[in-house]
Amino acid sequence: MIGLLGKYMFCFVSCTGEKDAIDSEGTVVVEDTNVETEDTGTSQPDDESEPTTFSSTLQATQTQVLLYDRDRTIDNPLKGFLTSYKWGEPSNAMPHRLEFAYVPLSDIVQSEGEYRFDSSVEPLLQQASDRGNHLIIRVYIDYPNLESGLPEYLLDIVSCSSYSDYGGGCSPDYQDPNLQSAILDFIGAFGAAYDGDRRLAFVQLGLLGFWGEWHTYPHVDWFAADGFQQEVIAAYGDAFQQTPLQIRVPVQDTPQRIIGFHDDSFAYSTLGDVDWFFWSKMMAAGTDRHWEHSPTGGEVFPALQAELFSEDYQVGEYSQDFAECVSQTHATYMINYNAFHSYSAEQQVQAEEISMSMGYEYTVEQVSVEVGALHDMTVDIRVSVFVRNSGVSPFYYPLHLTLHSEEGQTWLLQSELNELLPSAEAEEYAIVLESVPASLLKSNFFLSLDAEILLEEQRIRFANVEDIDGRIYTDVHFACQYDSESYGLGESYDEVCFCDVDGIFRTVVGEECE
Repeated sequence: MIGLLGKYMFCFVSCTGEKDAIDSEGTVVVEDTNVETEDTGTSQPDDESEPTTFSSTLQATQTQVLLYDRDRTIDNPLKGFLTSYKWGEPSNAMPHRLEFAYVPLSDIVQSEGEYRFDSSVEPLLQQASDRGNHLIIRVYIDYPNLESGLPEYLLDIVSCSSYSDYGGGCSPDYQDPNLQSAILDFIGAFGAAYDGDRRLAFVQLGLLGFWGEWHTYPHVDWFAADGFQQEVIAAYGDAFQQTPLQIRVPVQDTPQRIIGFHDDSFAYSTLGDVDWFFWSKMMAAGTDRHWEHSPTGGEVFPALQAELFSEDYQVGEYSQDFAECVSQTHATYMINYNAFHSYSAEQQVQAEEISMSMGYEYTVEQVSVEVGALHDMTVDIRVSVFVRNSGVSPFYYPLHLTLHSEEGQTWLLQSELNELLPSAEAEEYAIVLESVPASLLKSNFFLSLDAEILLEEQRIRFANVEDIDGRIYTDVHFACQYDSESYGLGESYDEVCFCDVDGIFRTVVGEECE
């Protein structure tokens, strides 16, 4: 269970009992080892005819400081900029591990109680998964400038109100009991089919209002009544117990629910004192800390996308500082079509940096390994790993910090790392292994971040220089050197001198060997 530091770079204990560390410039520096030396604690067998057993009460501690590097996280899943492949495949190499899809309800609901998930939702999920991406889905009924998403069997039953705003359309009567029944039944079936599906990242409630954004502005009287809004929210909450949910605005009892939000006018009306701006609404509703348990996402306001990260982008009331918007809202992802199709090389560099700054980010700042109680080729080992969430939000699925041995053994350091919130301070996670074979220290070990939601071949990478494909390798050398040979703890080169935990050979009575 040992080891957590730099397979290719580090030596925890040298043959002289000193330790290696890395300074802020990445240079190896030598520091004193924390070794107790007042009492060697070595023992001598009562009967010299019995096999010699070497024991020691010495303790040696080695600490390694690791280096920060955000660029390692560029391919991390479930965060950053994304687009919809229904709008066209990306024409550049913008890194991403998320996709978005609008789906009309009419594509799913064939007739009352009959659903075509296999020809609507399933292909989208599988295609995204095949590309190594998770999918975010929003089902809609009324999308301005597009054909109605009302199921065909309801077209002659449910009335609608025509409008010319946003390209025009027809807003359905949300008070019609036939439509309400269809919506609530669909939500139940949707959750039964896909809640917890590892290909599905997040589900946006959608369904109500223009674009499924829960408003019919400026025709406010057309929108669903409070009672039905609450029924829809409750139905989604019952149907999706594992897959995180999001809604456009904090309405009804959403402030009391485990639910996230999506700002679809991001950087246009996100921050500021205007009461209808996204963050103003969040503050007023008391949902400004929902990011601690549920994702914040949305879409960069389409009119701002093309100029974003260019010299032409002027920060103002309705073209806001993008990095500040991410920081204050704790955004995990943002739809940005232009980032995948029209950005210059300079824009894309900045877009990649901002994309990495969204969502979670885990940095191992320090690892300490303490070895003691050497007896008959066994030792006690304590490993402490200091991890900081250096991002702006947590990971929204169960996340485990795991230590692995070269032989395939694993030790769980933390089963709920997803609960670690962003902070300037690192959290310590430690494990103690008692009376384990000292030979364990001869193996290489590595740290990893593991989650059941990850797709095949996906990795969550640490924001560390030492990260190699989602792993931080270790190479612990609690050993002694004699005549160009390395000896493990408790081993002897002549049956008289034994390797102690501080890297010095001693006899069974505690005398240092010359």
